[in-house]
Formats: sequence, C-alpha cells, structure tokens
Amino acid sequence: MLRSIVVAVISLFAGGALAVDTTFLLVNSTAYPISEMSISQHDMGMWSPNLLRPPVIKAGESRQIVIPASKLVCQVDIKLGFADGGAPATWQYLDLCNLRRLQVFYDRYSGITTARYNE
Repeated sequence: MLRSIVVAVISLFAGGALAVDTTFLLVNSTAYPISEMSISQHDMGMWSPNLLRPPVIKAGESRQIVIPASKLVCQVDIKLGFADGGAPATWQYLDLCNLRRLQVFYDRYSGITTARYNE
C-alpha cells in the first residue's frame, strides 16, 4: 500500500517536470507593428496576459514566441494588439502543440484575418 502511494506521488512530480514551454516563429505580415499577444482556449474568450515582450514586432519582422507550459492548451485563439492603437485582431483555432511557424495577415478595413502556418 505504501509503495503504491509513493509511486503515485513520484509520478505526479515527474509529470510536472516533463511539462515544457512551447515555441513558434511569429511572422508579422500585417502592415502594423505588433505590441501584444494573448491566447485563449478556442472559443472561450478568456485571454491570457500579454505574452509578447518589447520591442514591438514591426511589419515584415518575425520573432520566436515562447508559450509557458503553464498556459499551454493545444487548440487556441490568438489575439494580437497593435502599437499604433488600432483594434486588436484574432486568429482562431490554432494548434499550439504542433505549431512551428505562424505568418499572420490582417486587413484592418475589412477586419479579415488570415494565416499561413507550418506544423
């Protein structure tokens, strides 16, 4: 009995130690500098704090993004905020668990967001 409890406790701690951050390359193909990035479990609308650190990602630039293991869920929506004060834009239903590169496009006048991604 004691052995089973010890094995269960060790398994819990080992599982937590295996949790790792995930990273992907964010390519800004919008015409606007990106200053903020938040994630939410798909279709929940409960946004994380800003995960993007300064400086802004200018149009045409890219940056490696790190999502802490504590915030990781696979199916997410991503909301980007822009340094020029324009309304934020959302890209829906992205698989963070397999995402390696995300190129975002945004037409502010129509509000249409599109993306190219490599998993």
